[in-house]
Amino acid sequence: MTHHAIQMGPYFIDFEAFQHGEEHYRIKELCILDVDRPLSPLYFIFAADKSWDALRISQQKTYSFQSRHIHGLGYDEGVTLYCSSCVARLMKQTFPNCLNGIFYVMGLQKMNFLITQFPKFNFCEYHVTFNILPQIAHNISCLHRNHSAEHCACLKCYRLYQHYITLSSPL
Repeated sequence: MTHHAIQMGPYFIDFEAFQHGEEHYRIKELCILDVDRPLSPLYFIFAADKSWDALRISQQKTYSFQSRHIHGLGYDEGVTLYCSSCVARLMKQTFPNCLNGIFYVMGLQKMNFLITQFPKFNFCEYHVTFNILPQIAHNISCLHRNHSAEHCACLKCYRLYQHYITLSSPL
């Protein structure tokens, strides 16, 4: 009996978060896209883990700036709290072979954070700068809402996917 290796495409993962100074990321938006199933990404918008009033004034100023000028996501958006073990369980359910796959992430800082959150998964930095990623079709939009062209985890995963398949396809 011959055993065939299960073919699985790589995965792209990106997130947008709130971060003040040296504190850990507070993940707000997370997207994971399987190259073999690009129309079915795993996508989340997470609720705040503490009330706005419980934040220090300096955090409020930073987060407000990030909402207005970077990712465009409101601090109070989202329903479910971020839980790394819950996300890992959903990743395994949605992508059954993902423990054998590679998760590409853009940026060393994000990759190192994801390694701490999901130590059983294989992360690899996707060495590309945002400005060389191809544009995607105008009819593809964020699964949540249009909030930022450059700082949307969903759209960034699609742009990474487009870059990858363009490089991988035969001439």
